[in-house]
Amino acid sequence: MNILPKPFRIEVSEGSFAFRADGKVATDLPVIASLFGGADAGSAVKFVKGETEWDYVLRITSKGVTATARDDEGLFHAAVTLLQLTGGSLEADLPACTVYDKPRFGYRAGMIDVCRHFYGVETVKKLIDTMALFKFNHLHFHVSDDQGFRLRIDALPKLHQIGSERKGTCGDGKPHGGYYTKAQIKEIVDYAAERYIEIVPEIDLPGHTRAIVAAYPELSCSGKPTEVASWFGIHSKILCTGKEGVYEALDKIFAEMAQMFPCKLFHLGGDEVAKLEWAKCPDCAAVYRKEGLKNLEELQGYFTNRVINMLKKYDKTPVLWNEALNSGMLDKSAAVQYWTTDRPSAERVAKAIAEDGRKVIMSRCNPYYLDYPCGMHSLKAMYKLEPADELGEGSEKGILGVECPLWTEHIAQEKELFEHFYPRALAVAETGWSPKGVKDYADFEERLKGVLFLLDRRGVPYVPVAECNPGKIKSALSAAAFGMKMQRGCDPTSARNWRSMSLKQPKC
Repeated sequence: MNILPKPFRIEVSEGSFAFRADGKVATDLPVIASLFGGADAGSAVKFVKGETEWDYVLRITSKGVTATARDDEGLFHAAVTLLQLTGGSLEADLPACTVYDKPRFGYRAGMIDVCRHFYGVETVKKLIDTMALFKFNHLHFHVSDDQGFRLRIDALPKLHQIGSERKGTCGDGKPHGGYYTKAQIKEIVDYAAERYIEIVPEIDLPGHTRAIVAAYPELSCSGKPTEVASWFGIHSKILCTGKEGVYEALDKIFAEMAQMFPCKLFHLGGDEVAKLEWAKCPDCAAVYRKEGLKNLEELQGYFTNRVINMLKKYDKTPVLWNEALNSGMLDKSAAVQYWTTDRPSAERVAKAIAEDGRKVIMSRCNPYYLDYPCGMHSLKAMYKLEPADELGEGSEKGILGVECPLWTEHIAQEKELFEHFYPRALAVAETGWSPKGVKDYADFEERLKGVLFLLDRRGVPYVPVAECNPGKIKSALSAAAFGMKMQRGCDPTSARNWRSMSLKQPKC
């Protein structure tokens, strides 16, 4: 049966039910009614609350359909399963069966970067709408980076007045900008909640903050004016660790973001911090001496823990990229998102699970990053990645779930956005939901082809499945083209040697 993600168990019975996908169903949930022909209490297709150990149970007999779940979210999951079973036909003979289903992981997410290229409310809602059809339950919303700050913060108005606009992109001379008002954020958050998806905001700290310091230069080490980055790569204009004004500004941002985003999780970034200015900053040096720190990684650890303590008063659980573990002092309340591919990082993450009970989101760059073309991160590679295998024996107990990030440095149009997201993100959706040990790529691909009508109906473009696993020659050409695009997009004046320079001792 073409159901994706693959359910936990299906028991087939005798007979079938003549189902009309444009017919009405018995439900008091508008979002379920909207998937079919509307709501009618007298329909033979019923969605009812009831006690069950499963997320949902879907029973199809010759007389009708009954979906049972403890809560509304489970009923919605049953509804999208039923919709998939129609195969896109308005009149379908559904095989009599019982579907018993529940998720493997509690966190199943995609990510959209709206900083490198801004996308409006309707595009974000379209992404949410389609993600929900495949049982994703979180959208990681990357709203602050070097190339743009995308929220309106009333206490710090220059963040959207200045920080949301850049003069161009990679030398094209075309201004690019945009930000979300609080009303628009509420629209997005409410739309997602109706589809049982939570929005996890990310404000990347203390690096990737050039848009913030462009708006408020006094928050940097030098205090000198700068501009919102118009090139990509890693920039050395970052927040200062030693100025109290930085923490006061961040607290104002957190206070307003906590109101905008009710999700318990709150992403603080923490990746790719070029610490060149810290190494020559007297304010950073004063903190370094006072706290008895050994290196600049520990200075980042100090900054991160202080920010986490600020965030705790808003009852949020912090999430950071796995580099935040490098200091060896990360607050134990923080979850980490594993994205790097080097062995030492994997070992640090595995150790954090084993010794600290650390919770981890699996987002290994290769192959989960969707901005890479299919020739580099194929559909098959994404499907085959097993989160626990990457981190070693016993690590699954610490895995919150899986996420496929989509960075938009080189994705400027909505069509490109969705073609990078689909159908590869659905391989991650299946890993996050389906039980361990049942993976069969040929079976997955066949079921995938049978559910893509859900995207077609919504006018959402995607890469044909036949093109998602290119051969060696096409893959090599694709990788070369992508590498050249990345090279052209990097700031020629950015901190090229930041990795070797960032761990130097500050001048005390």
